[in-house]
Amino acid sequence: MTRLAPGTDARWRAEHRQALYERALIGLQPDLFGAAAVEVFRALPKAPRPEPWIPDYTVEYFHDLSPDEQARRLAADPQTPFARTTRSRLSKEETAALVAGAANWLRVGQRVRITSAPLTLDGEACSRVGRKGLVWRLCSPVFADHVYVNLDLVGAERSEKIAFLELRDIEPI
Repeated sequence: MTRLAPGTDARWRAEHRQALYERALIGLQPDLFGAAAVEVFRALPKAPRPEPWIPDYTVEYFHDLSPDEQARRLAADPQTPFARTTRSRLSKEETAALVAGAANWLRVGQRVRITSAPLTLDGEACSRVGRKGLVWRLCSPVFADHVYVNLDLVGAERSEKIAFLELRDIEPI
């Protein structure tokens, strides 16, 4: 870790990963025939049952429409999306207010909880609601209302999950 400058976010992330590795590692089991040693890890706690989450917006799926309505929408717009949502985009003023409000708590290493999620076709984002993690990286001014969150491992997960989330979808713990 000597190649990372002291006090940088990169050094903090490397030290955090090393601390998680050392906390999970029980020991090394050497192989009797000269193969690589096997690392033995503690089991992670079971994933808690997620609380039921109902989005505060409605979703209209293209495949739920009648065939004539589908044809009408495709004729009007050949690039019509598979789903539409009523979750509105934030205006520039709302985004500025959101970023200014988060300035009190938003920092690298801050523990956060995911409180809502945008529309995804596969439902992956909805399954993240309620999960906790650390603010992993802040974004440039272009995406000032977004942040990278390193989600805590649960259940049988072994690889870290880093999610790109909007500030309005997270809250500090």
